[in-house]
Amino acid sequence: MTNKTRKTAFAGMLIALNIILTRYFNYMVYIGGIQTVRLSFGEIPLMLSGMILGPVYGAFTGAVADLVGYPFNPQGAYFPGFTLTAAVSGFIPGLMGKWNKKPLSWQSLSLAVSITTIVTSLMNTLWLKILCGEAFAVLLPPRILAALILIPIYVLVIKVLLNAFTKLNLVS
Repeated sequence: MTNKTRKTAFAGMLIALNIILTRYFNYMVYIGGIQTVRLSFGEIPLMLSGMILGPVYGAFTGAVADLVGYPFNPQGAYFPGFTLTAAVSGFIPGLMGKWNKKPLSWQSLSLAVSITTIVTSLMNTLWLKILCGEAFAVLLPPRILAALILIPIYVLVIKVLLNAFTKLNLVS
């Protein structure tokens, strides 16, 4: 995608999709009264933004989605670390997309999604440790388990969407 207006409009669409999927279509897992894991498909639009639009637009999409989405369904006090994590969710796939040829192979896509999901899981675990004071080792195992479940789903959904976007000439 080359036209700046098209890129911005596409990023806006992915921001809206992220807000809906993250804030309204999610399942919360609590351990010891602490929100430990949020299961949702909200990372998919952020990863797609990085892969399609590049790392800068991907990071922008993630940060804006978190900032705009927060007032709709806050789920706790605002913490900038989660905005940074959302930006990283778009940035890493964008970097990996630049290093690989298009269209992304299953292996490249799986690697990009796996690295992004693991890094963001570690970051969010750190933020929860800072906010709640729970031990990192207590918070991490359920988040890693959730990541292992979500990674293959993310890969499949993203591959299907990338193929559909390519057929519609939304992706070059």
